[in-house]
Amino acid sequence: VIGAINLSPESFYKDSVVKNPEEALRIAEKMVEQGASIIDVGGMSTAPYLNTYVSAEEEIRRVVPAISKIRELGVPISIDTKRYEVAARAVEAGASIVNDVSGLSDRRMVDLVSSMDLSLIMGAFGKPKSSDPLKEIRRFILEGLERASGIREERIVVDPLIGFFREQDKPWYIWDSEVLRRLSSLLIMGRPICIGVSRKSFIGKIAGEDDPRRRLPGSIAAAAIAVYNGASVVRTHDVWETVQAVRIAEFMRREIEVYKDDIEAYLMPIDMKEGDFEDLYLRIGAHPYGAKEIASKSEIKVIYIREVSNPVAIVIKQEMLASGGDAAVPSSTIVFGQEKVDLVIVGSVKQLRRLIDKLELNAREGKSLSREFLSVKEAISNLIAR
Repeated sequence: VIGAINLSPESFYKDSVVKNPEEALRIAEKMVEQGASIIDVGGMSTAPYLNTYVSAEEEIRRVVPAISKIRELGVPISIDTKRYEVAARAVEAGASIVNDVSGLSDRRMVDLVSSMDLSLIMGAFGKPKSSDPLKEIRRFILEGLERASGIREERIVVDPLIGFFREQDKPWYIWDSEVLRRLSSLLIMGRPICIGVSRKSFIGKIAGEDDPRRRLPGSIAAAAIAVYNGASVVRTHDVWETVQAVRIAEFMRREIEVYKDDIEAYLMPIDMKEGDFEDLYLRIGAHPYGAKEIASKSEIKVIYIREVSNPVAIVIKQEMLASGGDAAVPSSTIVFGQEKVDLVIVGSVKQLRRLIDKLELNAREGKSLSREFLSVKEAISNLIAR
């Protein structure tokens, strides 16, 4: 857990603003006692929807005295900045981690981090080209890792930048919630994930709380979800509450790594989408055509449908078997022993799309059951689109 200390009066969360180095030391000491492993110090708010610009000189004036004080605690200190000049002065004062939300936009930052053998929290910064948040974030991470050439890979943690993407077709709070929901798909990048959700706007939008001071419960819930879905590092203003949530989430999270001699094996997350799998296969060097084809078979869905008629259940069973999938139906269905039955469909998204086409065809041809075929088709279509 990273404890965040803001020295920027422009910050969206005014209660987190620290006024002087002595207060910064007191708060940092309390955060460490509560379980923070790192203290993150920032002198310019990075909220993209606010006018928060200050000069580099002012940013340095704010952070350097605070870092000089906090270093007395002997805890690792992170400098939250996208400016090389600020990072360099912060490192001189005692910081050993650079938290750069700009994804190394200033190339001099690479030289600083590599030459001083610092650690780096690299933001997935860029301009989205599609409405798929995770696909875009993976692209930004790859681009950032290319810029980070020269920095030891084991020193790099990636941050998907919750709250930073405001100018695209998909509403920002939907973007942020989808990143949190599918965070585990970023594990294929091979780097630890840092997440910052503390008091952020998407929590307020979903919970109906405009005031950041009233977003603590939502922040704790979001932090726990992030850790359960694969985050290794959580940045927060509320250390004690977040540490408890993180411990529970870590305990509940299943282990997905196995090591045997020189072999490492990883269980891929069950919520990965077709595009996530395609990126994974491309990352290991698969041919683009092969990656796309295998990805179409990789996203497996298990769909439970209630109260369908016997003939419809039998059609679904037959069509799924024909495409390589399957459907569990009551044994009595085969002999029309029940008028209505429940069934469970198991198959890849590719197989389910084929089933959808077949259901549409049956709807056109089966007059008495056409409405039911269409209803089942729509239900399956909606579920696989999620």
